[in-house]
Amino acid sequence: MTNKIAPPISPPSELSWDSVYAVPCKESYEEIVPLSLAPEHLLCRSIYFERQIPGALPECYAREGILERLLHASSLLPHHLRIVVVDGWRSTQVQSYLFRECVNAISTLHPEQAPETISQMAQQYVAMPMTDHTKPAPHATGGAVDVFIADRAGKRLSFGSAFDFPGDISGTTFFEEKIARNESLTKQDEEALYNRRLLYFVMTQAGFINFHCEWWHYEYGTQRWALETGAEQALYSPVNFSLDPYASIIKI
Repeated sequence: MTNKIAPPISPPSELSWDSVYAVPCKESYEEIVPLSLAPEHLLCRSIYFERQIPGALPECYAREGILERLLHASSLLPHHLRIVVVDGWRSTQVQSYLFRECVNAISTLHPEQAPETISQMAQQYVAMPMTDHTKPAPHATGGAVDVFIADRAGKRLSFGSAFDFPGDISGTTFFEEKIARNESLTKQDEEALYNRRLLYFVMTQAGFINFHCEWWHYEYGTQRWALETGAEQALYSPVNFSLDPYASIIKI
């Protein structure tokens, strides 16, 4: 399959956080594993560690089931392309930092909005830090990853917006919606449209679901995944993770 024949992306299911958090979880106790050990198939770049965000790890980690599905997704790409993972499991410290950063960015873009509205807008892009273990941020479970595609020469494909940009253009179906409104696309828009379709196709074929506000964000085994797929319960609850070899995964 090439990026230009991946099928269009259907309109998203816009689920409220309340409905997501209502889904129960039966912890699978899958291990958290590094994602960088098969570089011929999957590349990793810990973007928040590069940005020197407090608490970010130099490696990307996720559940074993996530790694298996990432490798499957990568195998569906044309041979000259690979999936690049830029984030996986997150600590509460990192999640808190990112939420504050997003709130500040949106406040700058929309100074006319009230703080409560700004917080709601921020939650379209970054989940609130966990205060209740039944309401975890998806990344805190090890069941969410942020990804894009690059070619084997190291060139990142264009997706039309920067990673983590808190704006409408980051929505997965942004360009699909322009087509539905009979609006014209530039060549750059078309390239981003095809690349988003390709990423969406290989990731969903591997069992992931996409968070509709972010073209780069995919989940499996989380509460949102369970709600969207009709599963009775989530597979992954929030976990603490340590690089200490004597530490084990501990449910929060």
